[in-house]
Amino acid sequence: MTSKDEIGRMFDARHVLNSLLQRSFRETRTDFSPMKAQKILFYTHGWHLATTGKPAIDRPFAVWPYGPVVPDLYNALKQYGSGPILDYVTAPGDDRPYVVNPDFHQFYQALDIAWEKYIGIPAVNLSAMTHEPDSPWDRAKRASLPFIPNEMIRDYFVRAAEQ
Repeated sequence: MTSKDEIGRMFDARHVLNSLLQRSFRETRTDFSPMKAQKILFYTHGWHLATTGKPAIDRPFAVWPYGPVVPDLYNALKQYGSGPILDYVTAPGDDRPYVVNPDFHQFYQALDIAWEKYIGIPAVNLSAMTHEPDSPWDRAKRASLPFIPNEMIRDYFVRAAEQ
């Protein structure tokens, strides 16, 4: 069942990342690096767009050399380098690590799809996948856009869901 509050709702990118981190910590993953987190976040956002027509996160993905990145999350995670992320991200002035409410079933369905499809793939391979021809990152880069429009992301993942 879908909560009425969930329909059309975008979530704080930190909360979505923390939802991914919660699963990573629960599974005691040692490979959940900042690069992998950014890519799984992108794939979660993409599958959410494909399955609901609505964005999962409240920030755009920038077109960076190693693929789609949410810049403020990059800054929050860069202390980990290429190693595993060891703690949740919080908002400035608030040390509580929020996650997306478990009652938002459509969100967690998209997260589950992304997690199951991509978590076993090394971060550098996930980065390479975002660079594939006609991917949202590739199309935005060729158009010299600083950010990837959600329409590009949605269209790509809708096509992927149909295959």
